[in-house]
Amino acid sequence: MKFFDAGLSRTLFGLGLLAGALWESTPAVQAQGCVAIRGTGMCHFDQFAQPADADLTRGEWLASLGFRWFQSDRHFVGDVDQNRKERGNQVINNSYFWDLGVQYAINPRWSVALTIPFVYSTRSSLYEHPGAGRHETSAGGLGDIQLTPYVWLWDPAQRPKGNIQIGVGLSAPSGEYDATDTFFTVDGPVTGYVDQSIQPGTGGWGFTFNITAYRELLPRLTGFVNGTYLFNPEGINGTPTRTGSTRRNPYEQVMSIPDQYFGQGGFIYTVAPKWGLSLGVGARIDGVPAEDVFGSSDGFRRPGYAISVEPLVQWMKGRYTFSLATPIAVYRNRTQSVADQKWGAEQGRYIHGDAAFADFSVLANLAVSF
Repeated sequence: MKFFDAGLSRTLFGLGLLAGALWESTPAVQAQGCVAIRGTGMCHFDQFAQPADADLTRGEWLASLGFRWFQSDRHFVGDVDQNRKERGNQVINNSYFWDLGVQYAINPRWSVALTIPFVYSTRSSLYEHPGAGRHETSAGGLGDIQLTPYVWLWDPAQRPKGNIQIGVGLSAPSGEYDATDTFFTVDGPVTGYVDQSIQPGTGGWGFTFNITAYRELLPRLTGFVNGTYLFNPEGINGTPTRTGSTRRNPYEQVMSIPDQYFGQGGFIYTVAPKWGLSLGVGARIDGVPAEDVFGSSDGFRRPGYAISVEPLVQWMKGRYTFSLATPIAVYRNRTQSVADQKWGAEQGRYIHGDAAFADFSVLANLAVSF
């Protein structure tokens, strides 16, 4: 078993401390969400105020539709901006995610959720179309389906002002991980595998650990924590990379199946209880570690993380809950990959690849119980 990156370990440790502190303090606001992971991105659709599943009774259902969009076009090596956007040679990814979710309450504490993700992404670049100028490739379809049982540590009816929910789920390789499109060269168009960042699926079985915690701190003011880690024990999925042939790194010729993680904490205030309107702010981290917790870390991946400030708004009325968030990146770091390290050791020099990050993203979620 390998260990987490040092930065991730500190982050998750802090989230755990906050989660424990929140439930010990004092029904207004909580946090809940599901994660859908494809390529280099994580898709988290948040319900920051009281999650609808906290009020579910035996035999009730919760249906949800989540959406996320981001454009990644700012390149970093470590935490240094490479200014490629200003020079016009940046890669531009536009990604759109839709998550269909359904959750069934076995009883007030236990439930099981099924998440069916869909994704469509485009990628505009120069280096993937050598000598032919800037062109665009795309891929889309079904992503990796997740099935997750959840449990509230305490009966929500007995702990209406603070609770912790744990989920351990299975991620199935239902998304296409070897999607192809047309690339342009000086000799004409050719068919090839699209970049890892826009592949709909990972190509491997995985499992997730999820935690949600909330605590009412003052009347109408609640603190919350969300965290998810996707463990992908399998090493590589066998899909060749165009980046590997361009960089000629022998250790990144096929795509890796990397772990991924998400963490979030913040506060939300009910500004209009009669209307069910709440506003808040949070901090979040999204990332891909250089080394997986279980299994090998071989193949091509772009490890790194982004830390964002996240304005939040939520509306709850009857059976309906709608939430909206716009995370704004304040720090981005493309860490050194295992392939970078291995090839650098052979070459006797320091090698550190880059990755493109988004300046901001838009997330929305609509849920209804029945």
